[in-house]
Amino acid sequence: MDACRAFGSIVYHLTHKTNIMTKKAIALLSGGFDSMLAVRIMQEQGFEVEGLNVVTPFCDTSQTAMESADELGISCRCVHVGEDYLELLRHPRYGFGKACNPCLDCHLYMIQMARRRLEETKAQVVVSGEVLGQRPMSQQRHHLEMLDYHSGLAGRLVRPICAKLLPPTVAELEGVVDRERLYGLSGRGRAPLHQLGRDLGIRTERRAMAGCCLTEKTFAPRVRDLLRHENEATQMWEYEILRWGRHIRLDETSRCVLGRRESDCDALQERVKKYCATRSDVIYWEPETYTGPCVMLIGRIDDQTISTAKNLQVAYSKNALEGNISLRKFYLGEELVESFVPEPGFGRDRFRTM
Repeated sequence: MDACRAFGSIVYHLTHKTNIMTKKAIALLSGGFDSMLAVRIMQEQGFEVEGLNVVTPFCDTSQTAMESADELGISCRCVHVGEDYLELLRHPRYGFGKACNPCLDCHLYMIQMARRRLEETKAQVVVSGEVLGQRPMSQQRHHLEMLDYHSGLAGRLVRPICAKLLPPTVAELEGVVDRERLYGLSGRGRAPLHQLGRDLGIRTERRAMAGCCLTEKTFAPRVRDLLRHENEATQMWEYEILRWGRHIRLDETSRCVLGRRESDCDALQERVKKYCATRSDVIYWEPETYTGPCVMLIGRIDDQTISTAKNLQVAYSKNALEGNISLRKFYLGEELVESFVPEPGFGRDRFRTM
């Protein structure tokens, strides 16, 4: 990948006959078309650009960002949010969108991460691919002004795609950024952006990217349920696993997660092994003698909840034959295989999935 990035950088600079770069920018890079376009505009002005991709429990575009960085010929850092990120989910200053998405708070969090990177590297500006008016709930003029004010960047947040529609930044007034070589695009239409991309050598045929799960109305009940029932033991990985499987609330103190597919089970098992070796309130089972979903029990651990979790696992399995049911159990860092006799007439329909 390093060789690919170096080759991309050499090709770009030879093709455009740029001078040696002396100015540096930190660009929020999702890997999408708009963020790539913003980077290329700054490259046209002689900036050395470093990409910053922020990974949250609900949105991970790091792979796409790295591929886009290679295409642009720049380096890219992929950074996971900290535990403090959950506070903006619990108490969003600017509220939620139509689902459980605190978009403005989240974007401000990312901009502030970019500001810290700017301070570490002595870069001149932070770059964002935002387009004025593209997203009605987070990219209107007053939204962008709010982000400027609270970012702590003191006029060094540049939006190259729509900059001419906004007041000049300090970086522009000082001549660090040439305002005449920025653009004034706005709205939700993609045609002007794609034309600019073609002019600057950015491929417009981008593959679809997974969006943030928090914007999905069907995902929101899982988040609200965990927020309502979390306690001092709740950790970041418990928010991460909301993306996978079926989630079933058993009672006020316990819940089950059942994998729908193999990738779900791989992700759940990985987190059990990584984070739950000392957690006495988490058990994970996977079928040993037949194919079927894994099941994770979180919260109150007693005979009743254990029996319910196992019965749900069998109820969602097509190949579980009575008399031949064995489950591999992962608990407190140990593994063991145990047999299980399902409850006669157990009905999974009485449990509502989220």
